[in-house]
Amino acid sequence: MGRIIDADSHFMEPLDLWERYIEPQFRSRCLRFERDATGAHVMVINESKRIDGVGEFTMEDMLGVGVGYGQKEEGKGLGTFDYATAFNSSLEDMDARVRFLDLEGMESQFIYPTLGLMWEGQVTDPELAAAHCRAYNTWALEVCSTHRDRLFPVGHLTLRHPEATVREMQRLAKAGVRAVFVGALPVEGKSFGSPDFDPVWAIAQDCDMAVGIHLVVHRNYTGHDWYQDRRPGFMYLSMNAIQDPRMALTTMVYDGVFERFPRLRVSTIEAASGWVVEWLDRLDYRYSYMGHSCQMQRPASEYFERNIWVSADPTERLLPYMVEMLGDHKFFIGSDFPHAEGFVEPIAKARRALAKLPEASVDKILGENAAQFFGV
Repeated sequence: MGRIIDADSHFMEPLDLWERYIEPQFRSRCLRFERDATGAHVMVINESKRIDGVGEFTMEDMLGVGVGYGQKEEGKGLGTFDYATAFNSSLEDMDARVRFLDLEGMESQFIYPTLGLMWEGQVTDPELAAAHCRAYNTWALEVCSTHRDRLFPVGHLTLRHPEATVREMQRLAKAGVRAVFVGALPVEGKSFGSPDFDPVWAIAQDCDMAVGIHLVVHRNYTGHDWYQDRRPGFMYLSMNAIQDPRMALTTMVYDGVFERFPRLRVSTIEAASGWVVEWLDRLDYRYSYMGHSCQMQRPASEYFERNIWVSADPTERLLPYMVEMLGDHKFFIGSDFPHAEGFVEPIAKARRALAKLPEASVDKILGENAAQFFGV
């Protein structure tokens, strides 16, 4: 049995993280949580912008999504998740997280934010966005400091300020961080293949840093145009936001990022895997007679083979078929702990989902592929 790596898990950051860790000049504008007149929590950002939830669901409901691991298995649903864990700091206990890894038989875990996935769509000031990333990264390194052999915080970067992001990636590389992520949302309407962002991809390549493209909450998520007349609810948003990393990756391929930076390693995170064969077929077919109209210099399947990995869910029925068609070396899985949509007993469930594959292939998907992508 090979090593097992949880390639997509999350912190629940303390609600006052940015108030404590951001540079003083940004403190009045940083993300914070306050109670409104009814006693309910609201998220405040940019000094006065107040967000009380998503659609009909309150901020407490949304925090419950972030900490409700295992509760859907108990029959609970959105609006009924117990959100107390978001307020008691218990998820900052990294000793307890290591015990979770031991229980699941995992060697290590790569950890993304939770609250950090909520502010990016609200912060358009490049300096403020970069400051939020620095504050979070400092906290994440600090909270994992006693378990850096097993807990790997994934650095949060913003494309809104490429120069600051280059400096931050250099800082993170010196601190031993192996991976960073960018939120899957358009920045000022630009493709991820825009030349404006080339310095970010260049430094990631130079630092041998893996780059994840993780979904974030933002108003222009894929599919939002179909509900301009009303709010469709959080279920629709969450179903369609997982398409955003796929679109971001498409723009990188289409605009030649992997041609300019051939050693860059990129993965979609929390975007499932069942789309990959269709995506490659579509890109390769159109490249065969329209390739002169883009910046690709070879079929997308060649970039996939060299530069791209995919984080899959443990229970995906299509994952074994993706592996059979594309090989067993490009997919890995994550638990999504401690989110409500996460997967209880992720390794056991993944083994059942992958049962038709050879044991050597399963071992790759459970650990070896993630180790190659993250460089650990």
